[in-house]
Amino acid sequence: MLSRSGRPFAQLAFEPVARLFVRLGISANIVTWVGTILSCASALFFLPHNMLVSGVIVTSIVLVFDNLDGQIARLTKTSSAWGSFLDSTLDRVTDGAVFAALAGWGYFHAQPDMAPWVMSGAVAAGLLGSVVPYTRAKAESIGASAAIGWAERADRLVFAGVITLAVGFGAPQWILALGLWVLAGLAAVTVLQRMHYVHRQLIDRGNE
Repeated sequence: MLSRSGRPFAQLAFEPVARLFVRLGISANIVTWVGTILSCASALFFLPHNMLVSGVIVTSIVLVFDNLDGQIARLTKTSSAWGSFLDSTLDRVTDGAVFAALAGWGYFHAQPDMAPWVMSGAVAAGLLGSVVPYTRAKAESIGASAAIGWAERADRLVFAGVITLAVGFGAPQWILALGLWVLAGLAAVTVLQRMHYVHRQLIDRGNE
Protein backbone atom coordinates (compact mmCIF):
# COMPACT_ATOMS: atom_id res chain seq x y z
CA MET A 1 0.00 0.00 0.00
CA LEU A 2 2.75 2.45 0.93
CA SER A 3 4.62 1.51 -2.24
CA ARG A 4 1.75 2.88 -4.32
CA SER A 5 0.45 5.76 -2.20
CA GLY A 6 3.84 7.03 -1.10
CA ARG A 7 5.63 6.86 -4.45
CA PRO A 8 4.52 10.30 -5.79
CA PHE A 9 5.58 12.00 -2.56
CA ALA A 10 8.92 10.17 -2.50
CA GLN A 11 9.65 11.10 -6.09
CA LEU A 12 8.90 14.75 -5.38
CA ALA A 13 10.93 14.79 -2.17
CA PHE A 14 14.01 13.10 -3.62
CA GLU A 15 14.02 14.62 -7.09
CA PRO A 16 16.59 17.34 -6.16
CA VAL A 17 18.98 14.66 -4.92
CA ALA A 18 18.41 12.59 -8.05
CA ARG A 19 19.15 15.62 -10.23
CA LEU A 20 22.35 16.26 -8.26
CA PHE A 21 23.47 12.68 -8.88
CA VAL A 22 22.73 13.10 -12.58
CA ARG A 23 24.91 16.23 -12.69
CA LEU A 24 27.68 14.32 -10.95
CA GLY A 25 27.47 11.58 -13.58
CA ILE A 26 26.34 8.86 -11.18
CA SER A 27 24.29 6.23 -12.99
CA ALA A 28 21.16 4.51 -11.73
CA ASN A 29 22.86 1.11 -11.58
CA ILE A 30 25.72 2.48 -9.48
CA VAL A 31 23.19 3.92 -7.05
CA THR A 32 21.44 0.53 -6.92
CA TRP A 33 24.68 -1.26 -6.07
CA VAL A 34 25.89 1.31 -3.54
CA GLY A 35 22.49 1.52 -1.88
CA THR A 36 22.34 -2.26 -1.50
CA ILE A 37 25.85 -2.54 -0.09
CA LEU A 38 25.33 0.28 2.42
CA SER A 39 21.87 -0.95 3.45
CA CYS A 40 23.13 -4.47 4.09
CA ALA A 41 26.24 -3.23 5.88
CA SER A 42 24.33 -0.88 8.17
CA ALA A 43 21.68 -3.46 9.08
CA LEU A 44 24.19 -6.25 9.66
CA PHE A 45 26.46 -4.02 11.74
CA PHE A 46 24.09 -2.03 13.92
CA LEU A 47 21.27 -4.46 14.70
CA PRO A 48 23.28 -7.50 15.89
CA HIS A 49 25.35 -5.09 18.02
CA ASN A 50 22.18 -3.98 19.85
CA MET A 51 22.19 -0.50 18.32
CA LEU A 52 18.57 -0.71 17.25
CA VAL A 53 17.76 2.99 17.03
CA SER A 54 20.95 3.84 15.14
CA GLY A 55 20.46 0.82 12.91
CA VAL A 56 16.93 1.75 11.91
CA ILE A 57 17.80 5.41 11.33
CA VAL A 58 20.94 4.75 9.28
CA THR A 59 19.41 1.91 7.27
CA SER A 60 16.30 3.99 6.56
CA ILE A 61 18.40 6.89 5.30
CA VAL A 62 20.42 4.59 3.07
CA LEU A 63 17.22 3.03 1.70
CA VAL A 64 16.51 6.41 0.12
CA PHE A 65 18.70 5.02 -2.67
CA ASP A 66 15.81 2.68 -3.44
CA ASN A 67 13.90 5.69 -4.74
CA LEU A 68 16.82 7.43 -6.39
CA ASP A 69 17.88 4.78 -8.89
CA GLY A 70 14.55 4.74 -10.68
CA GLN A 71 14.37 8.53 -10.73
CA ILE A 72 17.89 8.81 -12.13
CA ALA A 73 17.03 6.31 -14.85
CA ARG A 74 13.96 8.33 -15.82
CA LEU A 75 15.79 11.67 -15.75
CA THR A 76 18.61 10.32 -17.93
CA LYS A 77 16.27 8.22 -20.11
CA THR A 78 18.35 5.14 -19.34
CA SER A 79 15.59 2.89 -17.98
CA SER A 80 16.32 -0.67 -19.05
CA ALA A 81 15.24 -4.24 -18.48
CA TRP A 82 18.63 -4.94 -16.91
CA GLY A 83 18.27 -2.03 -14.49
CA SER A 84 14.82 -3.22 -13.43
CA PHE A 85 16.07 -6.79 -12.97
CA LEU A 86 19.11 -5.60 -11.00
CA ASP A 87 17.04 -3.38 -8.73
CA SER A 88 14.49 -6.10 -8.00
CA THR A 89 17.16 -8.72 -7.34
CA LEU A 90 19.21 -6.54 -5.02
CA ASP A 91 16.07 -5.49 -3.15
CA ARG A 92 15.70 -9.13 -2.14
CA VAL A 93 19.31 -9.14 -0.91
CA THR A 94 18.66 -6.05 1.20
CA ASP A 95 15.47 -7.50 2.66
CA GLY A 96 17.28 -10.70 3.53
CA ALA A 97 20.04 -8.76 5.28
CA VAL A 98 17.55 -6.76 7.35
CA PHE A 99 15.71 -9.82 8.65
CA ALA A 100 18.94 -11.77 9.14
CA ALA A 101 20.20 -8.85 11.24
CA LEU A 102 17.03 -8.93 13.35
CA ALA A 103 17.48 -12.67 13.84
CA GLY A 104 21.06 -11.93 14.90
CA TRP A 105 19.81 -9.42 17.44
CA GLY A 106 17.44 -12.05 18.78
CA TYR A 107 20.27 -14.56 19.13
CA PHE A 108 22.73 -12.22 20.85
CA HIS A 109 20.56 -9.81 22.83
CA ALA A 110 16.98 -11.00 23.30
CA GLN A 111 15.87 -12.33 26.65
CA PRO A 112 16.02 -16.15 26.83
CA ASP A 113 12.25 -16.55 26.65
CA MET A 114 12.00 -14.12 23.72
CA ALA A 115 15.02 -15.19 21.66
CA PRO A 116 13.38 -18.18 19.90
CA TRP A 117 10.33 -16.10 19.00
CA VAL A 118 12.35 -13.18 17.67
CA MET A 119 14.67 -15.40 15.63
CA SER A 120 11.93 -17.60 14.19
CA GLY A 121 9.74 -14.55 13.53
CA ALA A 122 12.54 -12.81 11.66
CA VAL A 123 13.18 -15.92 9.55
CA ALA A 124 9.46 -16.38 8.82
CA ALA A 125 8.96 -12.71 7.94
CA GLY A 126 12.02 -12.76 5.69
CA LEU A 127 11.09 -15.97 3.89
CA LEU A 128 7.41 -15.16 3.38
CA GLY A 129 8.29 -11.60 2.45
CA SER A 130 10.53 -12.90 -0.33
CA VAL A 131 7.58 -14.80 -1.83
CA VAL A 132 5.51 -11.61 -2.16
CA PRO A 133 7.56 -10.08 -5.02
CA TYR A 134 7.98 -13.50 -6.62
CA THR A 135 4.21 -13.85 -7.01
CA ARG A 136 4.07 -10.55 -8.86
CA ALA A 137 7.04 -11.38 -11.09
CA LYS A 138 5.63 -14.81 -11.95
CA ALA A 139 2.17 -13.36 -12.60
CA GLU A 140 3.59 -10.80 -15.01
CA SER A 141 5.60 -13.52 -16.77
CA ILE A 142 2.33 -15.29 -17.67
CA GLY A 143 0.57 -12.11 -18.72
CA ALA A 144 -1.34 -11.44 -15.50
CA SER A 145 -0.97 -8.73 -12.88
CA ALA A 146 -0.54 -9.01 -9.11
CA ALA A 147 0.24 -5.50 -7.85
CA ILE A 148 -2.14 -5.82 -4.92
CA GLY A 149 -1.98 -6.83 -1.28
CA TRP A 150 -1.69 -5.56 2.24
CA ALA A 151 2.05 -5.96 2.75
CA GLU A 152 4.19 -4.80 -0.15
CA ARG A 153 7.89 -4.13 0.35
CA ALA A 154 7.59 -0.60 1.72
CA ASP A 155 4.87 -1.71 4.14
CA ARG A 156 7.01 -4.57 5.44
CA LEU A 157 10.12 -2.45 5.91
CA VAL A 158 8.27 0.40 7.62
CA PHE A 159 6.49 -2.03 9.94
CA ALA A 160 9.77 -3.78 10.79
CA GLY A 161 11.43 -0.43 11.41
CA VAL A 162 8.67 0.79 13.73
CA ILE A 163 8.66 -2.29 15.96
CA THR A 164 12.47 -2.33 16.05
CA LEU A 165 12.56 1.34 17.03
CA ALA A 166 9.99 0.69 19.74
CA VAL A 167 12.21 -1.93 21.38
CA GLY A 168 15.25 0.28 20.85
CA PHE A 169 13.52 3.01 22.85
CA GLY A 170 12.73 0.61 25.68
CA ALA A 171 9.49 -1.15 24.77
CA PRO A 172 9.17 -4.80 25.87
CA GLN A 173 10.91 -7.28 23.61
CA TRP A 174 7.71 -9.20 23.03
CA ILE A 175 6.59 -6.31 20.82
CA LEU A 176 9.35 -7.16 18.35
CA ALA A 177 8.68 -10.90 18.58
CA LEU A 178 4.94 -10.47 18.08
CA GLY A 179 5.43 -7.81 15.42
CA LEU A 180 7.67 -10.06 13.34
CA TRP A 181 5.12 -12.85 13.43
CA VAL A 182 2.36 -10.41 12.52
CA LEU A 183 4.54 -9.28 9.63
CA ALA A 184 5.02 -12.88 8.53
CA GLY A 185 1.26 -13.36 8.66
CA LEU A 186 0.62 -10.23 6.61
CA ALA A 187 3.13 -11.41 4.01
CA ALA A 188 1.37 -14.78 3.85
CA VAL A 189 -2.00 -13.07 3.42
CA THR A 190 -0.56 -10.90 0.65
CA VAL A 191 0.70 -14.00 -1.16
CA LEU A 192 -2.74 -15.59 -0.90
CA GLN A 193 -4.40 -12.37 -2.11
CA ARG A 194 -2.16 -12.33 -5.16
CA MET A 195 -2.68 -16.02 -5.87
CA HIS A 196 -6.45 -15.54 -5.78
CA TYR A 197 -6.22 -12.40 -7.92
CA VAL A 198 -4.12 -14.13 -10.57
CA HIS A 199 -6.33 -17.22 -10.48
CA ARG A 200 -9.41 -15.09 -11.19
CA GLN A 201 -7.65 -13.43 -14.13
CA LEU A 202 -6.72 -16.77 -15.64
CA ILE A 203 -10.27 -18.07 -15.20
CA ASP A 204 -11.66 -14.97 -16.92
CA ARG A 205 -9.28 -15.56 -19.82
CA GLY A 206 -10.18 -19.25 -20.01
CA ASN A 207 -6.57 -20.13 -19.30
CA GLU A 208 -6.79 -21.67 -15.85
